[in-house]
Amino acid sequence: MAHKIRVSFLGEGELLPAIVDSVLENCIIPPENIFLSDKDVAVKEKISEQNVVFCPDDMDVVVKGEIVVVVAPKKGELASTLAPISGCTRGRIVIAICPDITCDYVLERVSGGTTVLAVKPVLDNNGRPIATLEFTEQFPSYMRTPCMDIVASLFEIL
Repeated sequence: MAHKIRVSFLGEGELLPAIVDSVLENCIIPPENIFLSDKDVAVKEKISEQNVVFCPDDMDVVVKGEIVVVVAPKKGELASTLAPISGCTRGRIVIAICPDITCDYVLERVSGGTTVLAVKPVLDNNGRPIATLEFTEQFPSYMRTPCMDIVASLFEIL
């Protein structure tokens, strides 16, 4: 059964369309509760037939979601993606998916009052995507399951 929460997706690279597609394919979040930016052309082309909501800019995407999934292939690109939205993350959960990050790294780049799940993806010896998770100390227990389901739609969680 799909979680009835609103989730925003932003980011860089091939991982963004992959995670959105996986969340939709696995019915983790209903399409009408998924918010994306018009500028994310690769995602728009891949899921154009889905009933997701496209917004004109990244800040509009963020304010519509309770959870904000931000993906990037490198730390510097993650920082660049977080910079323009940092002022509107307060009170939201940010799931940051990027190799070699920590919750502290993300917390330094978002508003105070933001809760963070840092997801560190890698490929295992067989080429399968796996990830380790780090939650901020005050992460609400009732949000762990939907957040982990989003991540587990694409990665095996260690």
